[in-house]
Amino acid sequence: MVTLERPTPDLGTERDVVGKRVLAFLIDAIGVGVVLSIVTNFAFLVSESLGFLLSGLGTVAFFAYFIYLEAEYGQTVGKMLMNIVVVTDDGEFISYRESAIRTLLRLVDALPFFYIVGLAAIYVTDRKQRVGDIVADTVVVKTKDKPDPL
Repeated sequence: MVTLERPTPDLGTERDVVGKRVLAFLIDAIGVGVVLSIVTNFAFLVSESLGFLLSGLGTVAFFAYFIYLEAEYGQTVGKMLMNIVVVTDDGEFISYRESAIRTLLRLVDALPFFYIVGLAAIYVTDRKQRVGDIVADTVVVKTKDKPDPL
């Protein structure tokens, strides 16, 4: 049985993960988008109004995906694949509060298109933080390698 647990952060590596952050977000966005589109398309087959309802709820599900996984595990699936983790500025695990703040501020980071504001913030801040990270006092760092169990 696979159990998820929070990885150990490798503090001070935030400058090394910018590309990994972009790839992690793309993995998450594509993965969630595919799942939501399949569910929505099936819902439209059942009922047009159900399809429209689930289309609207898709945005909520998208945000909930980030909030839940980052608050519980410090990582989304994309971050797990890229071996990066979200922590507070002082290296502690983030809470639902910090996760919700950084996730909801993706709306600002995404402005005016293609995450221009967020990417600009990452490139001009010392700790490579997007607006959501700055407001939530969080940072994205590498995970420490786990020792081999043998």
